[in-house]
Amino acid sequence: MNHRARSGALGLLVALVVAACSSSSAPADEPSGAPCVAAAPACDGNDATTCVDGHEQRQACGADAYCNYGACTPATIHLPRDAAPHTERTEWWYYTGHVASGAHHWGFEVTIFQYDIAFLTHKPGLGYMCHVAVVDKDAREHYHTDAIAADAKTWASAPIDLEVANCRFELGGDGNDHIRGQIPLGAEKDHKASPWVLDLTVTPQKRPAFHGGDGVIPMAAGGGTSWYYSYTRLGAAGTLSTPEGDFAVTGQAWMDHQWGDFDIQAFKGWDWWSLQFADGHEIMLFQFTDWAGKLASQAGTIVDPAGNLTELDGMASFEVKSLRSWPSPHTDGVYPLDWDLVIPAMDWKVAVRTSVDDQEMYNLAQNYWEGETTLTGARGGTAVSGVGYTELTGYATDLSDPVKP
Repeated sequence: MNHRARSGALGLLVALVVAACSSSSAPADEPSGAPCVAAAPACDGNDATTCVDGHEQRQACGADAYCNYGACTPATIHLPRDAAPHTERTEWWYYTGHVASGAHHWGFEVTIFQYDIAFLTHKPGLGYMCHVAVVDKDAREHYHTDAIAADAKTWASAPIDLEVANCRFELGGDGNDHIRGQIPLGAEKDHKASPWVLDLTVTPQKRPAFHGGDGVIPMAAGGGTSWYYSYTRLGAAGTLSTPEGDFAVTGQAWMDHQWGDFDIQAFKGWDWWSLQFADGHEIMLFQFTDWAGKLASQAGTIVDPAGNLTELDGMASFEVKSLRSWPSPHTDGVYPLDWDLVIPAMDWKVAVRTSVDDQEMYNLAQNYWEGETTLTGARGGTAVSGVGYTELTGYATDLSDPVKP
């Protein structure tokens, strides 16, 4: 070996020894990451972050969990896969919202259902339903239509494209969706003016909320379980075609996707509230009634402005008081309206008020009330306001609820 080669080898050996000594002398738990200041654990997308000894520590929650208040929480729902149809016997995709053109305001509902229709046909099999409704808040009128179909016009998962009768959803799998609902000429259930066409693109303003903590909720005591997630705040923009003309509209929407092998005839019905507040919070609440008409269970989710979830579970999780009732002229249903809600978590007190009494969606399979609402109240003594939707089932007899309590 010549002198130059020996010098190079000696230099390399010295460098390796120095590096090893430096590595062994460093503390094993020395933090790494960007400099930070002490703060509560937080979420950055689906990463959980915290500050340790002045340096950021980051944990990717991965596909089987989501970040919540700076911690990775296990989840059973996987998006975009679970945005597509499933094989379970009950499933629905459900959009409600509030749009405006200038000073003119409307509420809307567009929903596609897949159901086990044995309660209709007394034979196993799946059927489909499409429900479309528009509320003219200024005229205080509710327009709606529905359809039951043995087959979907389109039912595809890649890309996700669902079309049943007058409803069509093109889903991005990430909350970026195109929805279209129509009330064709002459198809308005109360023989009011038509046609109506709602054509909207919706864009998520927050990550999805997985209800029940992991995305699974019980359907009352004996009804089984359901996967359930929501996009609780979606920006909405598009066109509303009315009998008086076309309007470019913008506003906000809420999307629910729920599925499972649960039995909707195992309980009498449910009450459900979606609440969207101007301060960036949203709340979902539901309660089930049994066949004796008694309250059987309550649960819900509070979503803070950053998208963190606080689960509500149990009969003490919130209180509901209806201030009046409305007898339907279409069915034998008598529906509770105008609610005062008290939620101990975060000290919520909310007045939910109905804009139009007659928002009943009556049909052969299941009669229900689906109503656009306004919100006022307080959170921890701070005034809040907003808009919402309320759903009430089990108050009128039909094929899925054949007897009244």
